[in-house]
Amino acid sequence: MGAKADQPADRLIGRWQFPSKGSSVDIYKQGGLYFARVAEVDQAGERNFGLMKDSLLIRSLQYDGEVWGGGRLIHPKTGISLSVEVEMQKPKAIDVTVYKGIKLLHRKFTMTRQE
Repeated sequence: MGAKADQPADRLIGRWQFPSKGSSVDIYKQGGLYFARVAEVDQAGERNFGLMKDSLLIRSLQYDGEVWGGGRLIHPKTGISLSVEVEMQKPKAIDVTVYKGIKLLHRKFTMTRQE
C-alpha cells in the first residue's frame, strides 16, 4: 500500500519556481526522503548559479512535522555541499534556507508553486 499524496509531508511534492521565475525544480519523494531535480533553467539561472536541467539540486530532505530539513544542496557552480531547510508558509510558497555550518549565516529565498 503506497503513501497517500495528501500526507502533510507530501505537500512539498511538485514544481517550484525560483524567485526569478525563469528556473524551477521538481520536488519528488523517494524512500521517505524528498529530492529536488532541476526542471527548467533560464539564462540567469545558468549564468549566476550554474543550474543544469535534470541535475539533482537538493537531496535527502526529511519532514519533522513542521519543516523539511536535514537535506543537502550541492551548489552547481562551486560544488560546495550546504545544509538545506524548507518551510511551507502557504500552499503555493515555500521558504528555502541554505547554510553552511551554522544557521546564523544563511541565505533564504522564497519559491512559488508552478501550476
